[in-house]
Amino acid sequence: MAYDRYVAICSPLLYVFSMSSRVCVLLVAGSYFVGVVNATIHTGLALQLSFCGPNVINHFYCDGPPLYAISCTDPTTNEIVMFLVVGFNMLITGVTIFISYTYILLAVLRMHTAAGKRKAFSTCASHLATVTLFYASAGSMYSRPSSRHSQNLDKVASVFYTMVTPMLNPLIYSLRNQEVKDALGKVMGRKRVSDK
Repeated sequence: MAYDRYVAICSPLLYVFSMSSRVCVLLVAGSYFVGVVNATIHTGLALQLSFCGPNVINHFYCDGPPLYAISCTDPTTNEIVMFLVVGFNMLITGVTIFISYTYILLAVLRMHTAAGKRKAFSTCASHLATVTLFYASAGSMYSRPSSRHSQNLDKVASVFYTMVTPMLNPLIYSLRNQEVKDALGKVMGRKRVSDK
């Protein structure tokens, strides 16, 4: 999305060529590849753990830190690898987003019309808010050793990065569509009339 925002604002006339189907497929394939490698690393290490006590995970789904909490063996290696891999992923993607938004900010500051600046800032603000929410919640979950994990706090954080942020993107982008805004206005107008 950072690349999409960068191309849309910094090179709007080249958007169709820069965000071609091939580029989109490569971006999605790259994301899936990194995700599979990440999952393979953590799954391989989790298979080396042994479990001798209760086998109920105090979480919504089987995730690393709650799984490490019920392990009979020392999960320090798993925690270090998780910290390094998640940290590397967040660092690389965070730097990419930062660089793209630096270019976007410079392009916006060069714009001559206030309406253009407002539109560009509103387009980017929603993406940055979603990214910040995702990174803050995921970072709080994976950057601490399991001995310092509050399982209730982890549940809340996991709801934010697995459910809230993915649900925000369609909402944010659909509310940018004028037809959706008009339909929402009509529905809200009917509701106000029926309430009276």
